Amino acid sequence: MSAAPTQDNRWRRKVLPLMLFLIRFVGVAVIRAIYKIQVVHPERIPATGGVLLLPNHVTFADGFFISASCPRPVRFVMDEAFTASRAIRRFVGIFDTVTIRRDQPREAIRITIDALKRGHVVCLFPEGQLTRTGTLSELRRGFELIARKAGHPLIPVWCDGAWGSIFSFERGRFFRKLPYRVPYGMAVAFGEEIAPENADLEIVRNGLLVASAAAIAKRFDGARWCARIPAGDPRAVEKFRATPTATRRQIWINGHQIGQVNGLQRRHPFHILKADFDQLDLPGLLLTFPELCGVTVKIFEAFDAREPRVWVGGEHLRKLLETTPPRGNTTFYDFSQIATLPLEGPKLLHLPCLAAAGRVIAMSMPHPPSASASEPQAGHKLGTWGKLLPGWYLENSRIHGPAGPDEGIELPAGSVLDAEGFLVP
Repeated sequence: MSAAPTQDNRWRRKVLPLMLFLIRFVGVAVIRAIYKIQVVHPERIPATGGVLLLPNHVTFADGFFISASCPRPVRFVMDEAFTASRAIRRFVGIFDTVTIRRDQPREAIRITIDALKRGHVVCLFPEGQLTRTGTLSELRRGFELIARKAGHPLIPVWCDGAWGSIFSFERGRFFRKLPYRVPYGMAVAFGEEIAPENADLEIVRNGLLVASAAAIAKRFDGARWCARIPAGDPRAVEKFRATPTATRRQIWINGHQIGQVNGLQRRHPFHILKADFDQLDLPGLLLTFPELCGVTVKIFEAFDAREPRVWVGGEHLRKLLETTPPRGNTTFYDFSQIATLPLEGPKLLHLPCLAAAGRVIAMSMPHPPSASASEPQAGHKLGTWGKLLPGWYLENSRIHGPAGPDEGIELPAGSVLDAEGFLVP
């Protein structure tokens, strides 16, 4: 009667770990092949000892991306409520996931601290939910207490390029869509270590944004981005050709940044008036974003208030909309100097944006549809320029990132980033 339990225990102790290792090894290899993941600063992961990873959260597959990038095995912290799915239960088993219950926060903290003290690499998604805007959502409290009580460092992590995959909320839904391309390029950047006594929301958020800049810079590393010429309006293309090669790379990066948020949609046209096209010196928006994301820019001589359209504009279109209310549903991405002053109308969705030094910095976007078991997320907020694009971070009233010059770009005095990631004048 005792033989069966003994054999079962031997299987669990010896055979099961080997099977899980093989599944993990093959799974990571497949993920690397499909997503062509480039890894930035993997040496920042300590060779031994507990460490808490704090990544952005774009897709249901983030755990695979991080596992494929980290030089050590990673244990993920997951709410037990998500294990109702058989597929997720298998993931939990393969990656030795730390399951917690949201209705028992003290127990969840204790379990996570215990895993860190046992020397594991533990991954906790500080946003607490998947982004439906593509940008960094508000961070939740809890990791500060875990870090301080465990006494182990934190490392912010940024996965770039996952927005647009079938696992992200791009196109307004998770799954149920075809991929744009295979293989799919991505970069995962490990940020600078944060001491447990310094762990707070602002420091971690800034660490995540700095890591986003490193990840995007890696994606566009190489001479081809200095040499590649986009298609588009001949005058704009000729001006692009005349720019220094380093600046060309920055413009390609800025176009990529625009495509990483749920604003202007991939493979959907947007419209612009000729007067604004001549005034808006934004090659990332008007040349490289359309090239990277299959978007057509339609240039019009005059504004037609009857047609439902998505418009990008500045001073000229704003003045027209102030005097000519649209009769068709109109979305207006406003890059004017007074973009944060609201325009109202029953058929108008006004979305303030900010550009500086020829680069798009922040964009408002439509509120994303709700998703089951997720809290509401805002795409725009009154009195702001919208959400900071991935790849930018704010330091001493200047914006920094690979799409701008080394010294950064000066923002209007007093500009701050609020807890939800909106850039406030």
